[in-house]
Amino acid sequence: MQYSMRMKAKEVEATLQVAQKVDGFKIFLVILYAVSLAIYAYFVYQGLDFYRTTAMERPHHEAYRTLRPAGFVGHGFGIIGTLMMLFMLLYSVRKRTRIFGEWGSLSRWLDIHIYFGIMGPLFIILHTAFKVQGLVAVSFWSMIAVATSGVLGRFLYQQIPRNRMGGELTLKDINKLNEQFTEQLQEELNLNEDQLIRLQEYPAFLVDPNQSIFKLFLMLFLQDWFKPFFRFRIKRRLSRVFHLKGKHLKNATEIALKKMVLQRRLLALDRVESFFHYWHVLHKPFAILMYVIMIIHVGVAVWLGYTWVF
Repeated sequence: MQYSMRMKAKEVEATLQVAQKVDGFKIFLVILYAVSLAIYAYFVYQGLDFYRTTAMERPHHEAYRTLRPAGFVGHGFGIIGTLMMLFMLLYSVRKRTRIFGEWGSLSRWLDIHIYFGIMGPLFIILHTAFKVQGLVAVSFWSMIAVATSGVLGRFLYQQIPRNRMGGELTLKDINKLNEQFTEQLQEELNLNEDQLIRLQEYPAFLVDPNQSIFKLFLMLFLQDWFKPFFRFRIKRRLSRVFHLKGKHLKNATEIALKKMVLQRRLLALDRVESFFHYWHVLHKPFAILMYVIMIIHVGVAVWLGYTWVF
């Protein structure tokens, strides 16, 4: 029994050490967004005079032959944007097939999926030179709807408790995880039952699952946004009440924060999962329409001889 408890304590400590390490992937993602947006801003700045010119005057502009949709640079923007939109599909392949095996967690694939879903439409906007019309306009606005709803989808995805690989936890798994956090807090703080009850009553995260969906999501968003503030409050309370310092204070703070976030997500789980289902119903048709018209557009362009440098 003592050996089992020691092994469990070591597993808990190892888990916390992994969680507290700097996530190299997140750093890579931040750098990727920063570099990509900087490059995009440069392209916009370079062509700003052309993009601000009216449609009637553009053929007389010196940058017309390069920045128009069929121009060398404008066409290149379209190819980059199209490839990014196609790369978005790799997430669905990873999620629904075993082609990529278990390589990388679903959450990281989703992050890359969202990156392409943001940068792809931005380059398509440059390809259109900020002028859309005809059938392409339907694809364009479908693309904007997909990109916008994708941000909401990511938010909903984060509100559903998941394992390390991104798989959704069952209610039984969530309750078991909550019990594990409780046991970890008891071991870290050496609490008796009364102290544990008082600690769990601390109102760090509170949501009313019966309020309107807009207010519920607003509260979830604000609590996620101000999570560092809640972490600071929890840390200060643990330091003052239990006189913790150093590593023990840091570990206890992370466990308490994870437990409170999990309890909040459990309260909102039914509403979030229900809305997530309807989100899928709306998101997929726009995505399908976008890809169908995109394929038609690319096919017609190639048929008419617009093959860029190939």
